[in-house]
Formats: sequence, C-alpha cells, structure tokens
Amino acid sequence: MDDVDLILVTQSNVVDYEGYGKLPLDRLDLYKSLVYPRMVHHAGGFRSHLDYLNHRRFGKFFEDGTYPERRQMMNIWNLPSMSGVHLANYLTQFGLRVRVINNLDAEWDWFEAAYAACRRPPLVGISSTFYLSWKEVGNVAKRLRAIDPDMDIVLGGAFANAETIHNSPDDFAARMRRFGIRYVLHAFNSEPDLRDLLLARRKAGGYGDVHNLAWIAGSLQTGSFEGGSKQWNTPLLALADVPPTWHLQDLPFLNRTIQIRTASGCPFACAFCSYPTTAGPWTTVESEHVRAHLDSVMKIPGIDRIIFIDDTFNVPPHRFRELIRIFAEYPFEWFSFLRVQYVNEDDVKLMKDSGCAGVYLGIESASDTVLKNMNKRATGKQFAEGVRLLNKYDIPYLAAFVLGFPGETDATIQQNVDFIRNNGVRFYSLKEFFYMAHTQVHDKRNEYGLTGMGGKWSHATMNHEDAARIKLDIFQSVTESTHIDPDTSLWYMAYLYDQGYDFAEITRQQGGINDLMKRQLATLDRAPSWETAALAPLRAAE
Repeated sequence: MDDVDLILVTQSNVVDYEGYGKLPLDRLDLYKSLVYPRMVHHAGGFRSHLDYLNHRRFGKFFEDGTYPERRQMMNIWNLPSMSGVHLANYLTQFGLRVRVINNLDAEWDWFEAAYAACRRPPLVGISSTFYLSWKEVGNVAKRLRAIDPDMDIVLGGAFANAETIHNSPDDFAARMRRFGIRYVLHAFNSEPDLRDLLLARRKAGGYGDVHNLAWIAGSLQTGSFEGGSKQWNTPLLALADVPPTWHLQDLPFLNRTIQIRTASGCPFACAFCSYPTTAGPWTTVESEHVRAHLDSVMKIPGIDRIIFIDDTFNVPPHRFRELIRIFAEYPFEWFSFLRVQYVNEDDVKLMKDSGCAGVYLGIESASDTVLKNMNKRATGKQFAEGVRLLNKYDIPYLAAFVLGFPGETDATIQQNVDFIRNNGVRFYSLKEFFYMAHTQVHDKRNEYGLTGMGGKWSHATMNHEDAARIKLDIFQSVTESTHIDPDTSLWYMAYLYDQGYDFAEITRQQGGINDLMKRQLATLDRAPSWETAALAPLRAAE
C-alpha cells in the first residue's frame, strides 16, 4: 500500500451508555429525563434503540461484536458521514492521499492496518462535527495515541470552530498538551487550511503560512505553542469547488446511502440556532454542478439513496424545483431537510415523483406566539398545510419540536400536542430548548428573564426542569404518532431504510421500543419508592 497523507476519523460513539448503566436504578427518578426516551433499559443496562434491535436480531450488543461483526450490526455511526467523503474528494485534486475511517468503533482494525502500512507516519485527523466537549475529543485522541505515542493528530470541524467564537485560539494550548493533539484547525470552512497543512508537512516545512492553525512545535509537553490568526474562508459548498470524484474514492463502509451538501450557511436567523453565526454567509451551488456530482455518485456500485444535508434545501423555491426535476432523471431515492411552510402542491408532487423517501421538518412549535419569539417566519397554519400535502402524497416526515423556548406555557405546549394529534403527524421528536450565548435569544435575555446556560436555564414562563417533565408527559400520552430520538432524527430513519426496513416496519419496530419505554416509565411513576424491591417491575417490563 502507498503511504497516505491523512487518515481521517469522522465519527465514533458520543453517548456514554455504559456510564448511564452504572447509575443506580433506585435513583432513576433523578435522571430519568436524561435517559428517556433516548434510551431503553434492556438486559441490565441502558441501550440505544439500535442496540436494542441488535440484541434482538444478533443475540449480542454492538460492543460485544468483533470489528467485522460491528460493520454488519446496526449503529447510527455506520451511516457514512458527509465530511469524510467530501474531504477526500477535495484533497485528491492536490495529489494528497486520504484514507477515511467512517466509524472508529466499527473500523478500528482498518485504522490499525492503514496506519501500520505507512512507511512515514501519516497525519491523523479527528473530525469534531458531532463532538460537544473536550472529554469526547480526548477519548478519541487517547485511543489513537495508544498505537503510537508520537502520533501527529489534527483536530478540526464544528466543535473546534465553536471554541473560538468567544475565546482566543491561544486557549487551545492546555488541552492540546493534555490530550496529545499537535494541531487544531479552527475555521468553520477549514478545507484549504487542511490542504496547506498537509502540503507543508509533506515538505517538512514550516506552518506559518497555514491559516487558522494552532500547533505545538517539538515536544507536545514542552514545545512552543503557536496560535495562528483566524481568517474567514469562503465555503467550498462541498460541490462547487470540489471535483466530482466520489466514485474514485476508497469507501468500503458504504452500503446504499451517501450524504451530500449543495449549500452552505442559512438564510434564516432562528433565535435558538447558532448555525447562522458559525457558518457564515448563505451560498448555494448551481444545479448543473449538482448534476455533475450526481453522475459521479451514481457510478458507485450499490448506491441508490442520497441524504441532502442542506439546512434549507427548498429555499429558494425555484432552485429546489430545478433540483428535484434533475433528481427525477436518476434512479435514486432521497432525504432532506424541508421548510415545509414554503412548499405547494406542485412541489410536493414533484418531490414524490423524483424519489423523495423522507424529510425533516423543523417545526419547533405550533404556537404562533412561540414561533414569533423564535423568529421562525412561519405560522402553525402554514405548517399544518404543508403536513397535509406530505400526507396526501405519502411522503414520510419527522416533525421536530423544541420545548421550553421563552414564551412557552402550558397552553402553547398543548398546541404542540394538538398539532401532532390533529394533523396526522406520523413521526415526531421532542427536545428541550438549549440555551447558547452565540444565538439571537441571548440578546433578548433580559426581556425574557432568561438565565443559566446550555441545558440548565430558566425564564419568565418556564425552566429546564419543567420542560424535561413535559417532554416525558407528551411522550407517554401521545399514541397517534411515533416518537424518534431527536439526536438522530432523520438520520435514524434514513439509516433503518438503508438497512432494508420500509417505513411500515420502522413504525412497527420503533413503536415497540417506545411502548417498552412507556411501560418502564409507568412502572417508575407507580413505584412509591425506589428501594431494591421496586426494581423488579422495571426489569419485568423489559
């Protein structure tokens, strides 16, 4: 095997199921809103929904399988990420060689083999797209460095970028030394910076000309720290500035589904969302550029499903119609995010005819009061009309709701429940409001009486504890629709579809898991106290 310049690790598990399993069940009432309905208690521990299905199907959990077995088992991180394939496409045009490890937990043997085969140790990249803390990043880095304590590791992606929104790149130094990370690329669009880093490393040159780079020269513990300046990079858009070489990449982890982005940024400014702040200006790829990449994707054996991960895929509407007319020329099915308030009947019919297999609807709330506070630029009536059209043309969708945004009351919560029940919503998700400083709502914190941060907050009409309780109340009481974990949402549905489940079977399987979780919660609610003797009904409910 020829040496590679970069081995890129794009995903790994970020939820500590084992840690939750060690928490005392007799104190479950204190943390039930953290585990339910994200996890199900099964075979002595808290498990992901997919791992519950693994145990039913294979007789073992994901962590108990060999690496080849894990690649055949169900795990959300086995769904190919967009970032790894995109970077491989981009870097190839500069003569740089990339090996993508899509899920480190299923492909560790592949990583070991690829690293050992290199005569010159390659740079090892950690994509931080799905990491929310330094602990998660550190766990991956520690595992990698167990192979080679001198491994050169670069961290890049969304988490690294977010760390510099309110802080200086100099603040990376202590954590880089602690976790053994030599380089951090901290721009949101860091592809050209990674290219320059790899080319400089190949020449054994200096890194002073690499933008948006923090690095440690010499010993990770005692060497000098260099904190490069931050410079905005024009988004590469995943397609416009990247050659259509999808079919030329070595991607052994693919099944039937691949992910593509055709735009960067977002034209909206929802008050709870940080993406407009971190992603920069909204720009789109011309439809004919998209066609060229689709031609390449369709040359990959077995690929017949695409997830378009654009944040606002159907805006502007005329471009969306151009794209779905192009899609109709190809033999693939597709998923996307959808601003359902902007579609009409002709659009939805085109979607169906072009192979739309499912969409994600960021409804967030059915209350016009809360929607106005969120700056959603939509009304509950518009959402209901969009859902009606999707139901009419039998396009599966997930309607996502945020609970507890400033202005939320018992009355607005009831509007959400009524919306789900009265509009034939098939799949829905519930997630508590998460308060971030780099969002618009932070600018109005005094107006709303908003205090706290992250998952712990309070404002004039609700607090995080109320929202957590309400989430479980709705989950337990709604029987007309199937709840999907909001952390995996559309990807969960697309992944099960990739694995051969149709939507009737997804409804049946997920409905069974939800019923099990509801029985467990009901047992908990009935128990007068959580002594050891009270645990038997919970275990029996499994």
